Amino acid sequence: MAMASPEKNSSSLQSRVAPGVSSRYDFPLRLSSMALLIIDIQDELTEVDLTSNEYKHSTGFPRMIHNTKRLLESARMNKIQVIFTYLQALTDDCRDVSLDYKLSGDLSNLPGPSNPAKFLPGITPIAGEDICLSKTSCSVFQSTKLEYILRNLQVEQLLVVGQLTDQCVESAVRDAADLGFFVTVVDDACAANSADSHEKGMHGMRGFSRRLTTDQVLLEISANDTVTGKGEITTLLTANRFEQQFALGANTADCSIKIPEPSQYVRHKEKGFETALLRSLRVAGVKFIRFTIVDAHNTIRCKAVPLDFLIESSSMTSPTSIAEVCFAGLPTTMDVPKAPNLTASNVLTLEPDLSSLQILPYAPKTAMIMCTAHDQLSQNLSPLCTRGLLERVLHAAREEVGLEFCIGAEIEFMLYRLNKDGLMQPMDASTFANSTTLNDQEDFISSVYDQLRLQDIPVELIHAESAPGQLEVVLSYSDDGLQLADNVLFAQETIKNVAKNYRMQAIFLPKTSMSAAGNGLHLHFSFKDVGSPSNAFSDSFRPTGISRKGESFIEGILDHLSSLLSFSLPTVNSYRRVGAGCWTGSSIDWSTEDKEVPLRVCVDLKTRKATNVEYKLADSTANIYLVLAMILSAGMEGLKCGKELRPMASADIAAGAPLPQSLNESLDCLKLDTFLLSVLGPELSTAYIAVREFEARSESSLAEEVHKAFGNR
Repeated sequence: MAMASPEKNSSSLQSRVAPGVSSRYDFPLRLSSMALLIIDIQDELTEVDLTSNEYKHSTGFPRMIHNTKRLLESARMNKIQVIFTYLQALTDDCRDVSLDYKLSGDLSNLPGPSNPAKFLPGITPIAGEDICLSKTSCSVFQSTKLEYILRNLQVEQLLVVGQLTDQCVESAVRDAADLGFFVTVVDDACAANSADSHEKGMHGMRGFSRRLTTDQVLLEISANDTVTGKGEITTLLTANRFEQQFALGANTADCSIKIPEPSQYVRHKEKGFETALLRSLRVAGVKFIRFTIVDAHNTIRCKAVPLDFLIESSSMTSPTSIAEVCFAGLPTTMDVPKAPNLTASNVLTLEPDLSSLQILPYAPKTAMIMCTAHDQLSQNLSPLCTRGLLERVLHAAREEVGLEFCIGAEIEFMLYRLNKDGLMQPMDASTFANSTTLNDQEDFISSVYDQLRLQDIPVELIHAESAPGQLEVVLSYSDDGLQLADNVLFAQETIKNVAKNYRMQAIFLPKTSMSAAGNGLHLHFSFKDVGSPSNAFSDSFRPTGISRKGESFIEGILDHLSSLLSFSLPTVNSYRRVGAGCWTGSSIDWSTEDKEVPLRVCVDLKTRKATNVEYKLADSTANIYLVLAMILSAGMEGLKCGKELRPMASADIAAGAPLPQSLNESLDCLKLDTFLLSVLGPELSTAYIAVREFEARSESSLAEEVHKAFGNR
């Protein structure tokens, strides 16, 4: 990256200073004469803990890190020289550090050549572009050749961020000002051990620098594109500038107000939208918002934040966090970590997706919003976030194979109620598509439907299923895969809670009795070419009625089916539902309108054309985001490789390879599936396999599982 060269034929900033008249605020940032100086933001010194009550860990450092990233991104985009200073001795025993540091406890033991300093994710030097200076004292100008370097670069203005505000930052700013540099300190990109120490440091730099916020600095940098006739950059008049001019008196102060041009002004629309949304929720009677994630093993985890707190802070961004281990390291039955690579030491922040916000009809004082998980330091999407994984897969579908997926879901569950003997029993002894359940449970079904409609979750069909007390709710097809996954989650929660209101219990277990059918979560897939409204899965001119792309998509799933079961049938109980005669299939095969195969191609009742493929080997113990991400990835691999679809299952063709008969068998297949492991990534795959293997070893009997599902009744 080439750094901005000095402006030709332009006088230095110092030559424009009018002694006794000019103010530091008369000299906004110029790209050609500035450098960004980042002081001591390194791993050893910058511990963040959003759950701590200590200012620096919960507020000072996170704010500094976030805003420094913003400034660093802008600096690199605008080719501004970036200079990192960091604490590191020249010797391993630190004998070369300053006397002050030798007398300052922990500072006498700095990183050294054998154990070098580490930078933070997102605030890391780029070799060959950024300048890095190690130092062994408080002032960077005293212990490095920084002044010499700045003179060679013809830098006149320093933009300073880092830590600690009242120590190394203040020393650098005072020295820089004494050496003739124009200094701007970014208030919210600096941090100290306490709010008082930070403010004390900022106060100590008042006579040596300008004090701006990150937003003000970014506005000045962006304003470099607009230059007045005198060659001066138009900037906003800050409160600090006004104070400086007011102190000079009315006769000498510059009384002009430089208002930004219309093309420069940008309103913070997101902030206003969030405030309006929160106020509207309050009018609707909402008191709490649940910030929600689903961990890799399908436990819904959420924290309720009071609406008044969010309104007062005027933001819904990162109001809460959850320990990293909770995303993939805990079994479904206990809060004891079983993943070897995850601990409670790292915390992930929850970033809400406003499009998922729902007021819960069964808990009307509460709204729920789905979140993605982000690293608390870098703010990067966590590789453990399954909702984020599905988003990434859907993005890859558009970018890599030019497709937009359409997905539907069929949710099966059973209704139980206490009988007069205090035992849980099914609500009826109905059979498939029988009217008995619809008649007896009309009020319940109507309430479920009404509450789903209030959440804009479209329902296509409701009918009785094969087992006693069993119903199926079919959610309408959606061309937004992420929204469909959210809808499945909200629908399951709604069904459970409406059932409670009717003194029933909705059970989603894959199997409650070996003598009755089980509960599945059937998933339907088709796709469109990006920008086209037409179904690209179907092709009536081909022998199968399926397009070439559709065939490759199915074959990709079949190739990885044994491994995919570890996600779609992720519990020991799941495999009690699978086998010949169970309408799930028992071998790796596909067919058209055959309910005894794992992948069933569905035909439109009117046109008789193939419309989608149904994946039958899934149930509600699966994390819907994870299972969709993995099935779609397998199908996309088939598309990318142009795989040829194997013959359709028939009486004349030998059955395909048998399906895994247990969770352990499927996990063993997953361990050998390099493609699916690459989609998961090493962090999530290691944790997921370890926890699922633990659960397989801790197998419960069917009676024990049912007993637990009933709340130990």
